[in-house]
Amino acid sequence: MTKKSGLAQNFYLGGYNLSGDTGAGNEIGCGLAGTQDVTGIDKSAYERVGLLRDGRLSWTSFFNPAAAAAHPVLSALPTTDRHEMWATATSLGAPAACMVGKQIDYNPTRGQDGSLTISVSSQANGYGLEWCDLLTAGQRTDTGAASGTGVEFGYDGEDFLFLSGTSGDYASTPDAASLDIVGDLDLRARVALDDWTPASESTLIAKYTATGNQRSYALAVTATGALIFRWSENGTAEKTETSSATTGFTNGTTHWVRATLDVDNGASDAAVNFYTSEDGSTWTALGVQQLNGATTSVFASTAVLEIGSQTAGTVNRTAGKFFQGSVLSGIGGTSVAAPIASASSNTVTDATPRTWTKQGNAYISSHTVHGGQAYLQVFSFAGTDVTVKLQHSHDNGGTDAYADITGGGFTQITAGPTAQRIAIAAGTEIKRYVRAVTVTTGGFTSLVFAVAATANLTATSF
Repeated sequence: MTKKSGLAQNFYLGGYNLSGDTGAGNEIGCGLAGTQDVTGIDKSAYERVGLLRDGRLSWTSFFNPAAAAAHPVLSALPTTDRHEMWATATSLGAPAACMVGKQIDYNPTRGQDGSLTISVSSQANGYGLEWCDLLTAGQRTDTGAASGTGVEFGYDGEDFLFLSGTSGDYASTPDAASLDIVGDLDLRARVALDDWTPASESTLIAKYTATGNQRSYALAVTATGALIFRWSENGTAEKTETSSATTGFTNGTTHWVRATLDVDNGASDAAVNFYTSEDGSTWTALGVQQLNGATTSVFASTAVLEIGSQTAGTVNRTAGKFFQGSVLSGIGGTSVAAPIASASSNTVTDATPRTWTKQGNAYISSHTVHGGQAYLQVFSFAGTDVTVKLQHSHDNGGTDAYADITGGGFTQITAGPTAQRIAIAAGTEIKRYVRAVTVTTGGFTSLVFAVAATANLTATSF
């Protein structure tokens, strides 16, 4: 971990850069306003519930009476909200404390030695104090419509393997003896398909290669939205069972799906069961049990185990996101493969352990689906109009082109200084990389501004 000092920080307030007139940040605080004791008489320790979210910022200012400097900006003591942004550095991605608040005071102190400083404090109003990441390297100047550099929002969202559905885009791990399950087996996957009723069958996880007749087992989604389990007893002849019900999932949503094979159910038959789940622990049957008509076995092929396709990325390809999966020897038995997408290592990890390789243009990314917040400081503007918007991409524009974040546009700017805060609605996806762009309808010649944003990792309300 890189430790840093408090050098080279910036402080912006309502579209004014007060960094040079600020001597110290005395408190940059956030969290709960307090807790309420709700301990019952039948308890042996305190029980508390959190109260309102809050935030506060206090700093020491120097006396500077010049236009747009500390004294004229702070001594006005407006009763309206003030937008504040304390940047811990002036580099892309640097943490910045952002707050909409009320300025409480403006208290000059003249020391016996002749020094003159002013203590100032503010309290949050409506949203608390939020820690964001800078999407501009401190202040940024645009002289026309421009696209900023993408900032990686870290690995705190849910990581996934992105599958385009194009031939050759998949992930695989080599064949191994433990993957050659010939009896009962259990396949599971957490996925978000672009289309849960795909144009053609979409494979989620499979050890199933037509080349050389090396078919073992596969779990897929059919064009009607049902689950299908494929297997072979000899590598050549295919056997299939399909769920009697469809998933009914909305396109793009994330869910667990599962298929189990009982090669001998004790009644001279083999049984396949299908399930769905929202947490990977509690499973709901999808339709009724499907019977094969006789006991069966599974061929121990030499095929690789692959994600998102069959036959080395060429057959029944999937378009969507693969988060994690598992192959178990026995129903609810021993895990022999447990692929999990990992953005921090930019690969598919596996604790069993097993080594996975991304193939073609398949890539690892991360996202959140709980919306977010963003703050804008406009220091000066010359021109007719400009709008600052947030855009995102899974891979920094490599394969996934940057696109506008829904609800990620600030109100059109026609004058400065000014400041804004926007909230991106809960349920909105925010991808791994985010950037700030400027667009205009009437043209402009100069915009000096700063933007910071945060993505919510859990459901958040204000």
